[in-house]
Amino acid sequence: MKRAILLQIGDVTAKKGKILKDFSLKATAEFNRLRSDRNFCNTFMDFHRKTFAESKIRTGFNVQVYACLERAVWRSKGQSKGITVKFNVPRNCKTFSTKSLDFVELGIYPRNRVAVPLIKNRDWQRYESLLNNGWSCKTYGLTSDLQIVAYLSKDEVGLPLKKNVLGVDVNSKCFAVSVISPAGKVLHQDYFGKDIWQRREKLSERKSVLQSYADTGSSYANKALKRTKRNEHNFVKNRIGEVVRDITEMALRYDADISIENLKRFSPKGKRFNREVMRIPFFAFKRNLEQRCFDKNIALNIVDAWHTSKFCSHCGAVGKGHDSSNYALFRCKECGVVVNSDRKASMNIAIKSLLERRDTTNHDSFQISNRRVPVNGLIRPDAVVEPIVAVRHVSSTYGKPTLFMGG
Repeated sequence: MKRAILLQIGDVTAKKGKILKDFSLKATAEFNRLRSDRNFCNTFMDFHRKTFAESKIRTGFNVQVYACLERAVWRSKGQSKGITVKFNVPRNCKTFSTKSLDFVELGIYPRNRVAVPLIKNRDWQRYESLLNNGWSCKTYGLTSDLQIVAYLSKDEVGLPLKKNVLGVDVNSKCFAVSVISPAGKVLHQDYFGKDIWQRREKLSERKSVLQSYADTGSSYANKALKRTKRNEHNFVKNRIGEVVRDITEMALRYDADISIENLKRFSPKGKRFNREVMRIPFFAFKRNLEQRCFDKNIALNIVDAWHTSKFCSHCGAVGKGHDSSNYALFRCKECGVVVNSDRKASMNIAIKSLLERRDTTNHDSFQISNRRVPVNGLIRPDAVVEPIVAVRHVSSTYGKPTLFMGG
């Protein structure tokens, strides 16, 4: 697991400030120059051989700093107004402390190291707590606005399976959550984040009005539009963090692992559909959830999205998905049950996670329905895994069909 924390630089002398600023501007200029020299290079080594000797003489940077620029240029998609230059520990960077301050010493040039003081604010306290909890930092970065980025990492360890599974369905209106036990019992269901979409709907209307005035040349509307976009970004970011906190606390309360779908990029299907899909903050939610689950020792399972919206969790039949008259409902043509689509999808994600558990020693089973219809709709027909995970129809001691995992 990796994460980055932005650390604020304290007061530096005018000389140090000028050295850092000149270095940042020179690194950005060299980045953009290398970006143009990258043309006609098929491999990274061709690009390295073409530019290294000349650029090393021109900039005078440490070899490690220049290597960082090369890798950043090779991965970039265009010119940049400011870049973050990375420094590796211990070769080109080190940390030390005094009685009152902590410092990061950056090796900008071969014989020029600059000790940068850090402000002990909340970000620094969080950085210190992570280091005390087993995280390590072997790389620091200097941003274009002269702040320090600490890149931390920690090895992932195998976690024992918890008793239950919490499935999360991310859709265009909310986060639907269902907690399922191995016996097939629904322990809890809930919705989170409805206010995110309601707030974004209002902000979208305001942005469209401001955009129309900004197109006429109004400077006030242009400033208001930028401010509205910034407020929307901050609101969504904060609320996603709060939703993730609530979901992980629920998982701990019910002794459950967490499962989400492995969603991919949607293909364009129309202006309205694309606008609704682009509002779903799935990737920001997933990234935040991964970090929070790692901190709280909760296993996060990524399950295949095959038929999670079409599978009837009551009888096991595979239908067409949402009801034709009401998109928020799922109507099964086999058993006639009508349920909320989002709630059913979160249940199916949890059920699929239970089915795909590979602990073949216990053969955990759970009851899904009393109806004898095919129940293999949640497993992709061409899926081949080892050990074999099967969804089978068997008769229990009470004569009811039961889903179980076997190898």
